[in-house]
Amino acid sequence: MKVAICIPCYGDPKLKFMQSLANLLNRMHTVELRDEHGEPIRIEVDVIIVSCSDLRQSRHKLVAEATYWGADFMLWLDADHVFPPDAFERLWAHGVAAVGCNYARRCHPTAPTASSIDDVGYKSLVYTTEEKAKANDLEEVAHLGFGVCLLDMRIFDVLQARAEERGEKSFLPLFRFGDDEDGPIGEDVFFFGKVRDAGLKVYVDHGLSWDVGHIHEQVMTNAHANVQRLRWIEKSEATRKRYEDRAQAVEAAE
Repeated sequence: MKVAICIPCYGDPKLKFMQSLANLLNRMHTVELRDEHGEPIRIEVDVIIVSCSDLRQSRHKLVAEATYWGADFMLWLDADHVFPPDAFERLWAHGVAAVGCNYARRCHPTAPTASSIDDVGYKSLVYTTEEKAKANDLEEVAHLGFGVCLLDMRIFDVLQARAEERGEKSFLPLFRFGDDEDGPIGEDVFFFGKVRDAGLKVYVDHGLSWDVGHIHEQVMTNAHANVQRLRWIEKSEATRKRYEDRAQAVEAAE
């Protein structure tokens, strides 16, 4: 099984992302997966990184390179996320064409990235709750982000067949920014719209989503310091007491 880890990265990746990636790669090279017949699966991994200021172009290049390499799966990882070492095997175990994680947006206030669409076309955000995470729920959604997402490469055969049914030569473009009645839509919304139009389903793994983080940098001001004054005092007192307890333990040992 050939797995292309596809990373669009404009600028330097986050340090915590690199730590997560290293742990995931180590896990993928040592984990024992088995097929439906109980036979062991050998995993071959290629890390593909494309650096470009145009995210749409980066994602198109990653699809092209993964296809050229002959990948069976694309594991999309955005370079500003953290995730557990077993992220790949947990997504792969679902045996579906498209499955990924729901995570918070990098803004205040924040909201989840996954959404659902009802029968009359009404959109609503899909929240990953602690209850859903503990139950390891797998929920069908309209779309989700590419921060941590696994695609079966056979998706592109289905997309091509759908394009030809419509009299089009190619399934391209796969990624495009646009607008709908609710405002701007991202390249992920556009892609998963094509996937669903081709008759495939998209899922969120709520259990894994609970273990995924979106790295967000924040400018700290004196306003923050004032609002968080009591929390800082509590933290300082807890630290002081911890050191006092440690000193007392050392004295008692002597």
